[in-house]
Amino acid sequence: MIIPNPTEIKEYQKFPLTITLVLLNIFMFILIFSGPEKSISDNSVLQEDRLVLSGRLYLQYLKTLPTEVLKKKPDWIQDMNPENTEHLGVLGIYSVRDADFLAVAGSTSFWGDEVQISDWKKEIYQFGTQYRNQLMFRFGLSSLEKKPLSWLTYQFSHLNWVHLLSNMLFLVLIGAAVEGLAGSAVLIFTYLVGGISGGLGFLLLGSAGTVPMVGASASISALLAFYCVAEVRRRIRYFYFISPLADHRGHIYLPTLTIIPLFLVIDIANLWSSPQGLGGSVAYAAHLGGTVFGLIFGVLYRWRGSHFLHSSFSKFR
Repeated sequence: MIIPNPTEIKEYQKFPLTITLVLLNIFMFILIFSGPEKSISDNSVLQEDRLVLSGRLYLQYLKTLPTEVLKKKPDWIQDMNPENTEHLGVLGIYSVRDADFLAVAGSTSFWGDEVQISDWKKEIYQFGTQYRNQLMFRFGLSSLEKKPLSWLTYQFSHLNWVHLLSNMLFLVLIGAAVEGLAGSAVLIFTYLVGGISGGLGFLLLGSAGTVPMVGASASISALLAFYCVAEVRRRIRYFYFISPLADHRGHIYLPTLTIIPLFLVIDIANLWSSPQGLGGSVAYAAHLGGTVFGLIFGVLYRWRGSHFLHSSFSKFR
């Protein structure tokens, strides 16, 4: 493991906004997300046999779509073998993430076992109800839930302690570096607008998926990208950890631009390698959206000069 560690955080009073953002994320998690919640994975629609049925019915639905609408669906769907049960199961996973399909599934006429299809429609309705009642759906951002407040609340919401603590580690390290370099106003602006840009990337590259996004990672990607191009020093300190042994951990000084291959390029590779609409638990498209904003804002910071931006943001302090 290797992470940028450019600033000593011991004198925390020098970085009041970084600490405040971390505490807000922790407070939000303890207040809302740390309690028990029934997992939606227990829903019968997500069982293997039901996913195969969902895939089969989804193929029927696709045949009713106009050509221009069908072209917007992922290309890999066209290569699906309707006789292959495994393929239908994969398609079933995609179908329950397709907001357009879920919206009309209950009223669409399908051919096949009428009793089985009738039961499936009831299960789909229950799945939608349970899905919308989830905390992740109410506070996250998705194609179904993108009201104005969602663009903000998703940036301070996390699924579990591991998700929260891993993001907070990066926020402390890179947030303090940005706050020390450019000030508190630049930090909060980059965090919030970077998160919004990450949301745009997620929605634009995520098709019509229903899976909500939560977490501060898009905002942190924006901070990483900003610092990468805004810091004028040639080398910054990184912390590396191979094992607990003394010789296998410590600090090393590398060029600031090392951030790009270590963190940002990896997001592009993972996004390209994930089938559209079936990405894993990490929203790489959101990372890239935050990164794009961070790079642009970092270039602006260097081009217009830090003194210009400092004076502009000081009006809002």
